[in-house]
Amino acid sequence: MKAKNRIITLLCSVLFATGLVAQNNMNSPYSRFGLGVLSEQQVGADRAMGGIGIGTRGHNNINLLNPASYSTVDTLSFLLDFGFSLQNGNFSENGKKINAKNAGADYVAMQFRVQPKIGMTLAYMPYSKVGYAFSLNEVVRNDEDGEISSTNLYGGAGGLDCVIGGLGWRPTEWLSIGANASYIYGEIAHSVKNSYSLTSIYTRQKTYRAQLSAIKLDYGLQSTIKMGENALVLGATFAPKTALKGDTYISDVMVNSASEVLMSDTVALKDAFSLPNSFGFGASYMTEKLTVGADVTYQQWSGSKLFGKYDGLDKMRISLGAMYQHDANSKNILKSCIYRAGLYMQQPYCKLEQVTAPTEYGLTAGFSIPVVNRYNNRSTIDISGQYVRMQPANDTFMTENYLRINIGISFSERWFAKWLVE
Repeated sequence: MKAKNRIITLLCSVLFATGLVAQNNMNSPYSRFGLGVLSEQQVGADRAMGGIGIGTRGHNNINLLNPASYSTVDTLSFLLDFGFSLQNGNFSENGKKINAKNAGADYVAMQFRVQPKIGMTLAYMPYSKVGYAFSLNEVVRNDEDGEISSTNLYGGAGGLDCVIGGLGWRPTEWLSIGANASYIYGEIAHSVKNSYSLTSIYTRQKTYRAQLSAIKLDYGLQSTIKMGENALVLGATFAPKTALKGDTYISDVMVNSASEVLMSDTVALKDAFSLPNSFGFGASYMTEKLTVGADVTYQQWSGSKLFGKYDGLDKMRISLGAMYQHDANSKNILKSCIYRAGLYMQQPYCKLEQVTAPTEYGLTAGFSIPVVNRYNNRSTIDISGQYVRMQPANDTFMTENYLRINIGISFSERWFAKWLVE
């Protein structure tokens, strides 16, 4: 009965968290381009280390960046991880500033053993987010006949979600391999409405809408090199180019002041979107108390279609991170906590009307509080902070600064232990 209740509780928790993750809490004007703002494909603990993970391994942490790491899951353990975030964004342009606050769920992931040396992970999280609403006003004529101004209203919503299933296998003590199969799906919508203060001038609205889906494959390997009591872990990942299938439409409507449709045209695009080839390399050095690591990822967005055009830019991300735990078994909470810190830089993957999009810089830090219950199971509450700056290449574009608090709840349960009956 206890096992049945535990499974029911788990399923209810997963369904609830999945519904929260599906909610969009994005409000960046830069999500107007490409597929939107790409989400971090990581759990909260890894985000605190600058986003490294390709070359890191840990038996009590779900590492989605490299499926080869799934083989580290403990034989008797079941891991379940929920992530939430609180965010304050500051937007500045031409001396004007505005703040916006957001909150929402980020992911839900679980990991368990399938066979000895084989671990499996299931996860649900956003792949990209679109959300913005802003306007631009301009005086188009100002003479003796009066002033005429135009207003462009921009709006966008939607994004892509990702369901991940992966396996990791450790055929030898020094080598692990793995693969993820991800189902990416969702809808993206953008609109631009152009109107004038002179009602005799017609109003025109263009709408871009895409409903997309794809199955994306990712492959990974890790090699662990023992150095006495310490270890060097090397990792690599690869994801091939993938076409996003679905319907993409561009509609153009013109109306008069009485809202009568004067012109309406809809164009359908085929094979309008694709995901790039992606390569990743990482390394970490692990001691009993300290882990330091670095990752480099490279994505070939220049060969990918975005709304039917090759407007992408090759994207590189460099991440550095460290983790420290003084004594996992200490009763002193300060000594048993896990402390993490990191930084990263990533280039943009698309252009903004022929101008390069902003470069993103981030600083991260956080800690994990271990929770031990009467069954001697070890779970953690992961809390981290991120400072993110979106620095545009052109001073006329908007600068964005974010202060983000990530909260992760990681449950580690001993589900597969066999009871000894005397």
